[in-house]
Formats: sequence, C-alpha cells, structure tokens
Amino acid sequence: MLARESGPKRMRSESKKIERYLRDLPAACLDLGSIDAIEILDMTPGSYNLNYHVRVNHKEYIFRINIEPQSGLSRQIEYEFRILKFLQNHRIAPRAYHFDDSQQIFDFAILVEEYLEGPYLTLENDDVSKAVDLMVRLHSLEPKGMTFVVWQDPLPDTLGLARNNLIHYESKKSPQKKIIHLAHKLLTKSEAAVTKHRHLFHADSLNHTDVGCDNFINTSEGLKLIDWEKPRVDDCSYDIGCFLSEPVQKWCSRKVLNSEDRINFVLDYAHVSGKNSDLIIEKVNIREPLITLHWILWGATKLCDLRNGTTSSNLLKAHSEKIERFERIADPKNIEKILDVHFFN
Repeated sequence: MLARESGPKRMRSESKKIERYLRDLPAACLDLGSIDAIEILDMTPGSYNLNYHVRVNHKEYIFRINIEPQSGLSRQIEYEFRILKFLQNHRIAPRAYHFDDSQQIFDFAILVEEYLEGPYLTLENDDVSKAVDLMVRLHSLEPKGMTFVVWQDPLPDTLGLARNNLIHYESKKSPQKKIIHLAHKLLTKSEAAVTKHRHLFHADSLNHTDVGCDNFINTSEGLKLIDWEKPRVDDCSYDIGCFLSEPVQKWCSRKVLNSEDRINFVLDYAHVSGKNSDLIIEKVNIREPLITLHWILWGATKLCDLRNGTTSSNLLKAHSEKIERFERIADPKNIEKILDVHFFN
C-alpha cells in the first residue's frame, strides 16, 4: 500500500504497478493499436493526488492516483472523466482516456488523461488575455447532456461554502483565533449583501471553480485548463472572482494583479463575451470576498493538518513542500485587506 512505503521505494513500487496495469488495459482505451513500450517519466504530487507522467509507445499521459476527493463527491473520478469527455472537442481541457474507481488494483480511484506539454500561465498581459478568451469559451458552452453539479442560488451557496469552511477549520486541534475572529466578521458583513443582491446571480455557465495559474497550461495548441475535479454550473462571476482573488494568485506566485489590471480583465471579459461590464464588476465585488475567504480557510486548514500530524501520509511530502504557499494564502492580513477594501451593502 502507498501508506506503508515512502520516497524512492514507493515510486519504484507504484511505477511497476502502473506498468502492469497499463499492459493489462485494452490498447484502444489509450487510443493505441497495441501497447509495446511503457516508461514512467516522473511523478508530481498534487494537493489531493499523485500524478505520474507516463509514455506508452509514442504517446504521453498523466496517470493520476486520487488520494482524496477534493469535491466531496463519492464518485469524483467518474464525474471528472465525464466532464473531460463533455469538453473533448472544445480545445479547453486534456483528453480523458480511462478511469477506474473499483480500487481493486490500487487503493484509490485512478484517471488516465492526456499529458499537456507547456508552461503554466503567468499574470503577464498576453497570458491574462488568453485566460479571458478561455473562460469566455468555457462559460458560453451549453451544459446539456451531462448531469453537472449545479449551484441554483449561487451567491447564498458561496456564503454557505465559506461558512462550512470556517466550521471545518474551527473543528481542528489548533486553529488560529485571529483567523476565526476575522472570518466571522467578514461573514457577518457579507450577509446583508447576499440577501440584497442574490437576484443578480444565475446558474447559467459551466465554471471550472479552481482557476489558479498552475491549472492553466500554455500548450502548442493554445491555453488549456487541467484539474477538473469540481466543475459546476454556476454564475460566471465565480471563475472571474477566483481568478482575481489575491490568495489564489499568491498560491502560484508573489505577483498579484493591480487594480487597473483587475478592471481591464473584467472589461476584456465583458467585451469578448458581450456581457454587461458594470454588472460583472458589481457581481465580482460582492462575491469575491467570499471566494477569497474560502481559499484562505482552505490554506489555513491544510496548515493545521500539517502541524497536527493529520495530513494523509500519501500527501505529507507534497504538503510539507508547500508550507510557504499555504502560509502566503492563510495570512490573516488577507482577510483584513478584504475588510478594508470591500464595501458590504
């Protein structure tokens, strides 16, 4: 089992298991005529999974072992697989080849998808423009023929998400009292705005919901999004607010968009999508604080788990290496900044 091994030994053990598994697959599952040579090139741990970069014959894939379900869905891998199939002809996401949630060979569900070659997105002007175009194309898709998760009442649902995040954080062994105090204060200030403005938000767009820069890959075929673990039908303001959230930007780098860049992003999105820019700005200003709080509490919870020794043993190394990133987004000053710059009315 993964939990009983560590380091290079675990890598060798899992590599052999992956190779055996792939050889037993029908070649057509990988869009191949036969399975001849298999090479395990690398392993990159994510926040919830282990991603093995493999080459089978001449094609490259990601073989993902899903340690924890980020979405909370009992059949997350199947859901993600079907999302990728839905997106297959839209030049937005990697191609999906195979999923297996039987846990008969591996202790966790697995997904095999296309390996995308290219650098992550940056917050430079050209890259940001590409992100605008990609999000507009995603949000313009008709979510038909697929049973998506849907947030029917997007703004109250966002408030509920942040509240649940706070309850979960408070249940930890050693949460920061300052974070708890500030989070309660922000939630209280948000309640009136949620009641007053909920009518502006509509579940009419497919959202990725985790649009940090390291989930965008600049491929030779254009910008694409990876990690489709928790997409849903929602208001477009969720993805926009997530992309503009400073903690989300800080997760990937120390650079954040300034106020002018933020406005230009929304204006560009409105121009390309044909939507009203003033309405988008209003909705993002209302919703972004709650999206940001969700991310801050996520990072703070991961830090608690590390300090309390409750991080999954399979993800411990990956999370330990990201302590500085967790600390950047979980800084209480991030909540104080929201309270200083946002108007709740």
